[in-house]
Amino acid sequence: MTAVIVRSSANVQAGARTKASRVLHGLWLLLFAALLPGTLEYVPLAALAGILVHAGWKLIPFRGLVALWRGHRGEALVLVVTALAIVTAGMLEGVLTGLAVSVAKAAWDASHLRVDHTDEGEGPVRVGLSGTVTFLRLPKILDTLEALPRDRPVVLDLSGLHHLDHACRAALDSWADRHRTAGGPASVHLHGPPERQA
Repeated sequence: MTAVIVRSSANVQAGARTKASRVLHGLWLLLFAALLPGTLEYVPLAALAGILVHAGWKLIPFRGLVALWRGHRGEALVLVVTALAIVTAGMLEGVLTGLAVSVAKAAWDASHLRVDHTDEGEGPVRVGLSGTVTFLRLPKILDTLEALPRDRPVVLDLSGLHHLDHACRAALDSWADRHRTAGGPASVHLHGPPERQA
């Protein structure tokens, strides 16, 4: 896999414009390996490794990495961990490490919930939920909602949710009914797609 990437990069940097460059590159390698195997033994492995590292280094889009870090730090972390594992342990171990970190990141994203609470002192209290809401996160949501003042209207924004399971939807329904009973029928406003609203 590395050889293909580096070979393609070398071809492009040498000015290749057609697919024939890939074929010719492979042909030169085949000829040297078949006709001059003894000569290849004189090339130090450290020199070959240095060429590979140099070519791989030039493939890294550093400007893109800065933008990736600013916009998606989790993805940048996966990239850095994978690269370090490949350099220190080897290609297979690095790829497996990167895969494991990616799976862990996906699990974190799937279970992550953010609750934003804004109280400006006057007007409605705003609570925004973003991420994934499952029954595992229900205590955190209910603690936040139960701590809200009962004598003021509440705007509950569900538009940032990726998923809202049935147990949480029922709990939000129940909380909204209790809050409306204490503060009047207009005391709770739900915002978000209809299928996500409680």
